Amino acid sequence: MTDPSGAMDAMELPRRVAARLNLLFEAVRPAALQRPWTSEEAAERAGVDLGYVEALRAGTLPPPEVDPPIDQGQREKLFAQRLDCLFRTRLSPRTGKRVTQTEVAQALQTNKQHVGNLRNGKNNPSIVLAQKYADFFEVDVGYFCADPLSAVAACFGHAKEVLVLADDDPYVVRATADLRLLRAMADRRVRKVVGRLVDRYEASAGDPAGEPGADPGADPDADPAGSGSPPPGPRG
Repeated sequence: MTDPSGAMDAMELPRRVAARLNLLFEAVRPAALQRPWTSEEAAERAGVDLGYVEALRAGTLPPPEVDPPIDQGQREKLFAQRLDCLFRTRLSPRTGKRVTQTEVAQALQTNKQHVGNLRNGKNNPSIVLAQKYADFFEVDVGYFCADPLSAVAACFGHAKEVLVLADDDPYVVRATADLRLLRAMADRRVRKVVGRLVDRYEASAGDPAGEPGADPGADPDADPAGSGSPPPGPRG
């Protein structure tokens, strides 16, 4: 018979990752979308399987499959997979359309066939060449060989540690607090309330009557010391 407490402990990591990953989905909204990522969009951008992202969010993956190790053979295949993902998801700043192999070949001073061979996994790049592709697509060179969990976390601008470390870890405490604030600010009702408070603050800051200790009915020419002396006037 399975020990229920042992089963709960075994699923602690999947539940932790699920809770924090869903917080990332709710809080981080890409400027280009003005809405949260979908699981499909995040999977495509990270270069991982959609089923993996969905299982992470549901907390149903066995612990060893949450953050699986990557061997050398898998890393070599990852470059082609992630490069193809960049071609499918990134837009050219010049045309506003998806980047083409011809455009990349011209920028990197190589030929279209060589780009295609890298994208199809027929060739493996040198470290120098991988860095050139990373610079072109404006990603960290580690993106091309990152493990799946790191790639998913990177979509939201975080390292995977924000998903896996203990709840009381200082990094996690700060990150989750920031994410909860972002999630709250994404709510239109919260934004309206904050906007009203800011308007009131700005209005009171520009009004002398709103200053602490100010008497709205006080005579501005009165002697502040209370000595009864009249304010100084013009000489002569």
